[in-house]
Amino acid sequence: MADPRPSRRRYDIALWIDGRVGPLLCALLLGLRRLRGGRGSRQPASAPRRVLLVKMWGMGSIVLASPLLRRLRERHPDVRIDFVSLEENEALLRLYPEIDRVITIDLSRGVFAFLLETLRAIVRLRRERYDLLLDLEFFTRFSAIFSYGVAPAWSHGFSAKGNWRGRLHDVEVPFNAYAHVTQNFLTLLAGDHMNPVGAHDVSGDDALPPLAAPPGAWRSCREKLVTDPAWREGEPVVVVNPNAGDMALERRWPVDRVAEFLKHLVVRHRVNVVLVGASGERPHVESVATASGVASRLVDFAGRCDLGELVALFAHAAAVVTNDSGPMHVAAAAGAPTVALFGPETPTLYGPLRSTRGQRHAVHYLRLGCSPCMFVHDNKVLSCWFSQARCMAGIAVSDVLGSVEAILAGADPTRASPQLRVIDS
Repeated sequence: MADPRPSRRRYDIALWIDGRVGPLLCALLLGLRRLRGGRGSRQPASAPRRVLLVKMWGMGSIVLASPLLRRLRERHPDVRIDFVSLEENEALLRLYPEIDRVITIDLSRGVFAFLLETLRAIVRLRRERYDLLLDLEFFTRFSAIFSYGVAPAWSHGFSAKGNWRGRLHDVEVPFNAYAHVTQNFLTLLAGDHMNPVGAHDVSGDDALPPLAAPPGAWRSCREKLVTDPAWREGEPVVVVNPNAGDMALERRWPVDRVAEFLKHLVVRHRVNVVLVGASGERPHVESVATASGVASRLVDFAGRCDLGELVALFAHAAAVVTNDSGPMHVAAAAGAPTVALFGPETPTLYGPLRSTRGQRHAVHYLRLGCSPCMFVHDNKVLSCWFSQARCMAGIAVSDVLGSVEAILAGADPTRASPQLRVIDS
């Protein structure tokens, strides 16, 4: 998978600007709004014709917003849905047929170029005269300012005490840290936090709209796989994602744990083990393979496939073992059973959902006294107490292996590891 993501440094600079300059700009815009009379007599459109969604960061969050897309399309079949995001998310957004137009902004060329491109996008989008804007970012001032600049007829956005965003949205919905992110997105769409979406809306077999790979993606993916010396024709595929987004590397299961797991898996089972990751994650994937001592039995696929091929690979996998990350949600949307490892973040908010009937997930989460230590309220800036995240290092190899073996045997993976403190599905 190619790696178009911005560097950590650029991301940190963007967060710094958002935290220091953002409140000032929000205050200025709020004052301007009050001078103009606030909302006045405006009312939300009962049947919006044009809707804009804003979600800049987070591949996984975009997947978790897909039920909102489906609900919006069901309610208003003729509405035009536009989606603005970072350029790195374009390939994913184009896989969702509910989206009519994708507008992207590039952060990889630097923060100031990004800000200039943002201003140009605001000018273009103002001309569209959107009936409704949904700001899916949790608490960034940037998206609130962007939303105000686009000047929709009506807008919804999240709010929380201590995370002032200028009150620039017409409807502010408090973010519920005890409900799944998808529930929060659906409540934002409804715009009425006093009648929140229930947990049953995200617990069914079709909570996620199925994510289909582009035509020909599996054929091109398979052509690459069969050329690898480790590939064994006719054997089931277990995909392993040892990575996590570089904004929080502490979400990785330690190298020695992954290496031990891989060694036991290939010794005990005749399976194709495919390691995945973006091109920038290849050194980490290679270190995991080397440490396992069974690199010759592993297909190192990091940086060798595009997103469409990755979706196709997930769709054909017997199981996907993954840290809490965007690819975990992509795998779930593609229909793969997942064995998901959580630590700094909580599965209460980000646990994998189901997209197909009978799909099973095993979530390994120790629920230590210090977990979680990443929160949407502070832009997921991690504050781990230890040099190595114990919530990840403490997940036992035998437990993860037991979940995978249960899935391969067609059994319930949530009953396979009795020693684990919490396994949810």
